[in-house]
Amino acid sequence: AAIAAAPEPFDSLDILVHSQGAVLYKRQEFQRAGFDKVVAVNLSSVMQISERFHASLAAAKGSVIVVSSIGAFKATIANPAYAASKAGAVQLVRALALAWAGEGVRVNGIAPSLVDTKMTKVTMDHAERREKALAKIPLARFGTVEEMAGVALFLASPLAGFVTGQTIVADGRKLWLYDPDLQ
Repeated sequence: AAIAAAPEPFDSLDILVHSQGAVLYKRQEFQRAGFDKVVAVNLSSVMQISERFHASLAAAKGSVIVVSSIGAFKATIANPAYAASKAGAVQLVRALALAWAGEGVRVNGIAPSLVDTKMTKVTMDHAERREKALAKIPLARFGTVEEMAGVALFLASPLAGFVTGQTIVADGRKLWLYDPDLQ
C-alpha cells in the first residue's frame, strides 16, 4: 500500500533498477514468517514497484533491470525462499517483458554469482566458504559491483535496444548451466 501511495519523485523515469535482496540463515527460511519475508523483498516488491512506475516507464519507452542471482538457476545455498524468489524474479522478467513490449518497455535481468557486498559477507568473511566458492570460478576471482553495473548499463542503453525478457548470467564461469563439472 505504501508503494502505491508514494508520490512520484521525478518528472520522468527512463530506467528502473531493482537491486534489493534478502536471505535468512539458520533455517529461518523454512519457517512461514522467514519464507514470506524473503519472498516479499526478493520478488513481491519487484512486481509492486514495477507496476507502480509502469506508466512512467511506458511514457519514456524505458527499461527495467532486475538483479537476481545464479541461485535462480541452481541451488547455490540451502535457502528455499532465496532460491525460489530469485527464480521467480527471472520468470517475472520474462512475463513483464512480454506484457509491456507493446508499450516499448524493455525488461531484463542480471544473475550474478558472488560479488563482495553486504549480502555476501557471510561467505566473504568465512575463509573456507570463500575458497570453495572461488574454486568454482574459472576466472579465479569474484565479480565486482562495477562489473555488474556495466551489465546494467548495457541493458539500459540503446545497445540493448532489441533485448528484452533476458537474464544475463554474470558469474565468471563457462556455461555452468550445462556443464556438470561445474555443478
